[in-house]
Amino acid sequence: MNYDWIKTRSDFDKVKAAVIDPGKGTEWSYQDLNIRAENLANYLQDQGVKRGDVIGIFAPNDVAILDLLFASFKLGAVFLPINWRLKSLEIESIISDSNARLIFYASNHLESLRGIPQDLIHMDVDSPEYDDIVNPENHRPFKSVDVESDDLASLIYTSGTTGLPKGVMFTYESFVNNMINTALTYKTHAGYTTIVSTPMFHVLGFNDLSLPLLMAGGTLILHRYFDGKELNDLMVKYQPDYLMLIPTMYYGMLAAGNLDIQGFKNIEFLIQGGSSPLPAVQKKFESMGYTLVNGYGLTEAPLVMVNTPHNAMKKPMSIGKPVMYMNVRLLDENHNDVEAGEIGELAIHGKNVTPGYWNKPEETEKSFAGRYFLTGDLARQDEDGDIFIINRKKELIITGGENVLPSEVEGALSEHPLVRQTVVVGYESPEFGESVSAVVQLKEDDPDFEAKLDKHVREHLAGYKIPRMYLKVKDIPLNSTAKPDRIELQKMVNQKAQEANQENELL
Repeated sequence: MNYDWIKTRSDFDKVKAAVIDPGKGTEWSYQDLNIRAENLANYLQDQGVKRGDVIGIFAPNDVAILDLLFASFKLGAVFLPINWRLKSLEIESIISDSNARLIFYASNHLESLRGIPQDLIHMDVDSPEYDDIVNPENHRPFKSVDVESDDLASLIYTSGTTGLPKGVMFTYESFVNNMINTALTYKTHAGYTTIVSTPMFHVLGFNDLSLPLLMAGGTLILHRYFDGKELNDLMVKYQPDYLMLIPTMYYGMLAAGNLDIQGFKNIEFLIQGGSSPLPAVQKKFESMGYTLVNGYGLTEAPLVMVNTPHNAMKKPMSIGKPVMYMNVRLLDENHNDVEAGEIGELAIHGKNVTPGYWNKPEETEKSFAGRYFLTGDLARQDEDGDIFIINRKKELIITGGENVLPSEVEGALSEHPLVRQTVVVGYESPEFGESVSAVVQLKEDDPDFEAKLDKHVREHLAGYKIPRMYLKVKDIPLNSTAKPDRIELQKMVNQKAQEANQENELL
């Protein structure tokens, strides 16, 4: 089958702006995108790239990412976007594990590729040489190959929060199905414009935002690196119809100090995903007349569920219901369905779900219960069928034999007016095995914050759920996908606990 949909889009679309890059001052039509991809496909073929070869790109949000994806689809090659925020060991692991044939890169990220074999580091996408290859004025037509629906189309690696990143496999069917389903769900059409500020190495910014819009014939504005102030300026200039961001990015827009409500005058919906909602941010947007809507997906299945603006006003923490062609279940430890209101592990089945992990058959087998992929997220479903994510299964704190859900403690703490953001993690305890701690970012400094927060949560939570230690930080550290870095936070609270124990021993 021919999965070269960018060629079909270029044949059917009028000449209009498909991709605009304000940073580089460039603008490309759908016809340009197809020609750029055909030129690049010819070039890759000249380099000996064959069907099934893995081709990587290490760059910020740039048209070159789209060039390489579309060229890979034409060739039958495997597209590999690499997270440039990762540490060197993780980057080296991805390139080695994927058996990448060539790596394209952006000039200002070359330093991060120091440990990579030089023969793999191929070309700077910011160079005149690359521009000359893809230049639409130098068109070299390319006849796209036919591929099977279950052929490998792309590898996208997880962020590595619990070890080295794993390669999530996308077949042509799973990759393209997600685009179609997302466009149908959000009713995306050719008249829409959006800004992609979420990194395009991440499924939220790429699979769920950029590609469905382009498949529908809309206009995509590239924001190379997220910056709240810059994004606010782009909002005013381009008047997008919708946005899709990580919650911390919405916070960044508010904190930048230049948010102009005029930039939102065309907004039809605001989606947030990738990490837990920030209640204070949601309330602020509500006060401006806009509702942040929770979506849910993961690298292994980019779009699974989404709330609606109307329902989000009543249930702001819900991720809503499954989208079309997606089945979900909540399972107990024996993989039996739990009753409504009970907590179970979210399991999903649909055509956009990964078939498994690259080179990890045992990991793949453990991740499925029959046809259902086990997400590792604990959730509950209410009587209306709406689903609420409770916590990551691996983040559960077991203290003195009792289970504590960090999200429950975070929810109680977030209601206190002093708290801007909080993350609850477990730390090593000689008495209880593990104890509860809370890392807090305050709205204003208060020397008595611990006593005040302690009094507040004791009015809302059982005794064993009360944080036994607080750690005040200026900013919550984030990982490579802009989520709170729980591994780093656990190191910080364990260090504080060890120092406290040493002081007690000296007394």
